[in-house]
Amino acid sequence: MVRIPFRRKKSHAKRVAKPRPRPSEKPVEIATLQGEIKYPWGTVANATVKVGHRSAVTDRAGKFEIRAIDAGSYTISVEPPFPGYDAPPQKVIVDAGQTKTLYFFLDYAQTTVHGYVYGKDEKPIAGAILSGVMCGKDMKDTATDGTGYFKFDDARPGNLFIRVNAPGYLGETRDFAAKKGEKTKLEFHLTPGTCKISGIVSDEKDIPLSGEVLLSSESGIILQKAPSNAETGYYEFSAVPGTYNILANARGYSSGGWRGPILADNKVDVKLRPIPEIG
Repeated sequence: MVRIPFRRKKSHAKRVAKPRPRPSEKPVEIATLQGEIKYPWGTVANATVKVGHRSAVTDRAGKFEIRAIDAGSYTISVEPPFPGYDAPPQKVIVDAGQTKTLYFFLDYAQTTVHGYVYGKDEKPIAGAILSGVMCGKDMKDTATDGTGYFKFDDARPGNLFIRVNAPGYLGETRDFAAKKGEKTKLEFHLTPGTCKISGIVSDEKDIPLSGEVLLSSESGIILQKAPSNAETGYYEFSAVPGTYNILANARGYSSGGWRGPILADNKVDVKLRPIPEIG
């Protein structure tokens, strides 16, 4: 008996690979930061808001938005588009899918301006009036004490000016730069005047008026300012020979003035007309 070897038939069916298990997919955790930046006169456009390596610039309405940031803890800072203002940074925690709204208020980055006012003889001048726009838009005044010392506590960093007036001395105006985080010290050495300009500010009926009188140079640069006394209307400046402009102002009256040469002591009275009522 002859044995015939058994042969298996080849299968033409394709083998199907078993699917491999996929690693668990972790959802992307993202969030959004938005907000608004203001300062004392309204909203602030073109300010830069920084969050880590991301940043955004505020639009014309002072608003900003930073999308698709990772959830987590951040410190947000603001760079103002103009000098002299500052806003403290804010720390926030944002969760996945959250939209966090922040508000920043820019205020003056304050610094101190101080110093002394002397005469040319190095003696301190008490009662000298120093004025300037130290912050904001309004003029601020302060006076020297018995040692000639003055101080502005709430000045803003940046380019500023101070005008100094003292009875018997020529006024002086100085431009200077105040630095953030540093005290700025100034010294003034005033020149005694050699002549006096004085007079009375009154209305057309010779009634004294309380107001302000400005002394300016021939080219129009304001050199000194002085009040006119409420009871007498009297004002006074110290000067050196030259050509000057005098302008007097009082509430309810049109401004009035005088222009001319001063060679020695001179008396200049100014009469003001009332502003006509409308209607």
